[in-house]
Amino acid sequence: MPASACRTSTRWTNSSASRDCSDPLMRVAITGTSGRVGAALARHLAGAHEIIPLPRPRPDLADPASIDAALASLECDVWIHPAAITSLEACEDDPALAMRVNAEAPARIAAWCADRGVRMIHISTDYVFDGAATGRIDESAPAFPVNVYGRSKLAGERAVLAHPRHLVLRVSWVFGPEKPSFVDAVFDAAMAGRPLAAVADKWSLPTSTADLSAWILRLLETDACGALHACQSGEPASWHDMARCVVDEMAACGWIAAVPEVRRESLETMEAFRAQRPRFTAMDPARLSAWIGESPRDWRVALREFVRAKSEARGSGFTAAAGGP
Repeated sequence: MPASACRTSTRWTNSSASRDCSDPLMRVAITGTSGRVGAALARHLAGAHEIIPLPRPRPDLADPASIDAALASLECDVWIHPAAITSLEACEDDPALAMRVNAEAPARIAAWCADRGVRMIHISTDYVFDGAATGRIDESAPAFPVNVYGRSKLAGERAVLAHPRHLVLRVSWVFGPEKPSFVDAVFDAAMAGRPLAAVADKWSLPTSTADLSAWILRLLETDACGALHACQSGEPASWHDMARCVVDEMAACGWIAAVPEVRRESLETMEAFRAQRPRFTAMDPARLSAWIGESPRDWRVALREFVRAKSEARGSGFTAAAGGP
């Protein structure tokens, strides 16, 4: 699947214009720009493409009439849809709402895009899998979600992929500067000297928002469609592995005087997790690699870079020799 295939084979059109997908400037609409992925995409793509703002007030994804009203006045070449209810517990509490937002809304948008020749890129999740895999999961693996969130996202995927030119990107354990995540919680706890603990018996491969944005920029130059696994490379990681990587890099940057212990927790002990979590969802990004022309970075490399940037943003860190910040 050559990354340059689109330059000779595909033309995306909408009701007002015809534009080849290799054009240097595309009009890109993005939902969920207050979230981690949407905010990252709006920032990273703005230098290369025109970001089309959604009408105000922002559409209510639980309300078909609100979605239709937003779509009626919109003209774009690409629609990227990361918006979703991502809290597993919130989805368990209101399954009907989860289905409206995570399945019915992307289905409606996907149909609108297909009718107008607009390309849709839908952001999904590794939680469409049941966690029973023993090796890396590729796109041909059957999806059997174990919670409402996963079922709603899988239904959304299937609705989007009913239109053959659309693209679904499955991401996992997303981290970045746009919104606090597990990584930021570890960083802040280590800075405050609080005890650290993380689940050590659940594995996946994280996704950096900076890298995800770069991959999407490249994918916009191709005619990639179907499902792609958009995660970092490397050995599958637990949350405990990620926490250890964070504190190791903090110590290397001089923000903490010594590497603290990170206590190992079991998934079964997490009382706040009312929704079932799949235990192993490490995805194989080989198909993504074929489209973008290179392998995604190892998750440790991407995470260390994020921790260094976070440290630098806070100023000159703690140095043991100086005895303080």
